[in-house]
Amino acid sequence: MKVAISHTKVKPDKRAEIDAAGKRVLEALERERPQGFLYAVCPLPDGETFVTLSVTDDGVDNPLVAFPEFQAFVANFKTWIAEPPTAEHLTATSSYRSF
Repeated sequence: MKVAISHTKVKPDKRAEIDAAGKRVLEALERERPQGFLYAVCPLPDGETFVTLSVTDDGVDNPLVAFPEFQAFVANFKTWIAEPPTAEHLTATSSYRSF
């Protein structure tokens, strides 16, 4: 299993655009329902920072890269962010029904 977490701070005036694009990505996930993939986006209280968590089963490629909605999201991403995101790959050593 591959677990990744990222923190992204967006420009306040771009929040509506990124929210709309993110909604389209989530709608694509709901429509396609890829197996072996979990995804969550959590806004932090400052309203500008988001934590994104993705979990991909071993042997499963990240399905997002095939979605036109995600490709559109990535194409605009640099114009929406206030600073470069941070990303880390994690190892889940213990979990209760999380993954």
